Amino acid sequence: MTEPTPVTPIDAPAGSVHDRLGAATVSVPPELLDRIASTGTAVLTDDNTRAEAGRDWWPLAIGWAAEGGVPQRPAAVVRPTSTEQVSGVLAASNEARVPVTAAAGRSGVCGGSVPVHGGIALDMTAMTGLIDVDETSLTADVRAGTFGPDLEVALGAVGDGYTLGHWPQSMDLSTVGGWLACRGAGQYSTRYGKIEDMVLGLEVVLADGRVVRTEGRAPRAATGPNLTQLFVGSEGTLGVITEARLRIHPLPKAQGRRALGFTTFVAGLEACRRILRRGATPAVLRLYDQAESARADEWVEKFKEIGQLMGISVDELVIEEETPILEAAPLS
Repeated sequence: MTEPTPVTPIDAPAGSVHDRLGAATVSVPPELLDRIASTGTAVLTDDNTRAEAGRDWWPLAIGWAAEGGVPQRPAAVVRPTSTEQVSGVLAASNEARVPVTAAAGRSGVCGGSVPVHGGIALDMTAMTGLIDVDETSLTADVRAGTFGPDLEVALGAVGDGYTLGHWPQSMDLSTVGGWLACRGAGQYSTRYGKIEDMVLGLEVVLADGRVVRTEGRAPRAATGPNLTQLFVGSEGTLGVITEARLRIHPLPKAQGRRALGFTTFVAGLEACRRILRRGATPAVLRLYDQAESARADEWVEKFKEIGQLMGISVDELVIEEETPILEAAPLS
């Protein structure tokens, strides 16, 4: 099972780490932590765990870590294993007026998972796993703390193999709940869509502990309003996502990748437009300008005179014969 990837080391002993944001924080009564622990939920208050929960991959925070600081530490880290435990944590914290910040892989680069006002950090990484796959409707029920690689391995082991088709750059660091809470996009979104196109329904725990379930009983619905999309992208402000029903796809029988060169950026854009207007939906369709194309050393000699580079990846491509992966194909 994938574990959260640590950010760069904090250059200070755990007990000497300091908070950099300096925001007003809310104290957490010991009675609240005792109440949460009595439900079987793990409650962690050691200095190292609190320091790690006080940051993500925000570049500014990485710089602060070199000086022994983090944006803001929580008073405690709580790690539930079930929706019932999440409900109990939020209900108790709501009664005590203690803020709760949900987090999992903490792969964000904007400080979104930082518990700005202290309180409790709700670590969702113990709520993992593929719950069920409906091979008829092509849907999968997944717990929110499931990391991307684990989900793809689990889906690939069902029947002839399936995929969600969501491959963000943070794939190894991020979870299903994070994708949904932040309305994530993946490398293959040209073919499979963004995460809001893949989600059919959610299980969400509200701030007072109530559990709500949105759409998703069938692959399509015609009733409204769409509460699922209300929670997607809300970054934990409206509730904590605990489970999701997602649309899945059979694994492609074959894949093909090509790199094409163009004399001008405008010519590359025209090629992209023509591909999509013909109804083609490659998994990846990316156009890079001359400066970006030259960043990869192995491409430099091939494309230094052509200039612009387009990358394309096609699922379910029937490959009749071996084709060179690099092609210089200027479009006039």
